[in-house]
Amino acid sequence: MAKIIDLVTNKGQVDTTAGIVEEALASVPEIKFFDAGTIPGTVLQTLARVSNPTAAFRKVGEPVSASRSQFEQRTATLECLSARAEIAEAEVMANGVMTKEEQCVDEAVATLEGAFQHLAKQIWYGKNADGKGFSGAVELVDAANVTLAGAGVAGKNTSVFFVGNGFKTKMGLVFSENSKILGAEDIEFRKGDILIKDGDGAVVGAEPGYIGDLTSYAALHLANKKCLARLANITEATGLDDGMLRDCIVAYRQANGGKNPDAIFMSYGGIAKLREARTLELQLANGATAKVQAPIPTDIDGIEIFVSSAISDTEAIVAA
Repeated sequence: MAKIIDLVTNKGQVDTTAGIVEEALASVPEIKFFDAGTIPGTVLQTLARVSNPTAAFRKVGEPVSASRSQFEQRTATLECLSARAEIAEAEVMANGVMTKEEQCVDEAVATLEGAFQHLAKQIWYGKNADGKGFSGAVELVDAANVTLAGAGVAGKNTSVFFVGNGFKTKMGLVFSENSKILGAEDIEFRKGDILIKDGDGAVVGAEPGYIGDLTSYAALHLANKKCLARLANITEATGLDDGMLRDCIVAYRQANGGKNPDAIFMSYGGIAKLREARTLELQLANGATAKVQAPIPTDIDGIEIFVSSAISDTEAIVAA
């Protein structure tokens, strides 16, 4: 299935644009991980499977019991994500290291990184991250698939997300084929006036420069609600260990016919707690103790763990 970088390449964009996107993706693991697809327009209507067909033994000559998957209709509305890059002409002239073209590429990478980071927060927190954006994981996850590590502490919680990856069958990103796919077309800078604002945001003047725009329509598509689970209310008191993760993996497998999640995403605070839980404390012969620091966790039982700055360590409490 396609990734964002594949959508860029498939549209026949020049190597420079693909390179810009690839570099910007390096800092945002979820955008690089999830499959992506395109649709005409800005509304995707699909049927999400909520139960599978069943089977039963029968005697010869008895009728076969008919069954089929049960579905719920889902609508994903793509929302407009925009960014604007500006480089003052005076800055271009004063830079003795990079040419104007190199500065434009550098600014394009920075702009895309900012857009990807904003998109990543939207994936997890939806309208809690940006009220004008699309619905995210915390809004789409089924209540039955949310496990609470504890009662939570106001403003001091984090979560772990267990996800299946597949644009058409599990969970993925959807873009409008009528818009730029976050850099899928050349980011062209044009000459124009850059507005100068004071500390209160009031325009006080302008200066010549170069301007580049980025606009894309995007949404998170959850095709199967069983393919998203959340472990919430993780705090300093609850910690995070392999047992807690395995309990959630078992529940995920039970809901998905024995299939593991394709990946696990957590915050930097979460990965620090997991590393601490894996750290060994040895009792020395002289009665003292020594810690053997565990390496930074990258997987559990073969399931890859991704660490994302888009997942917060200051979440609100999830109520029981």
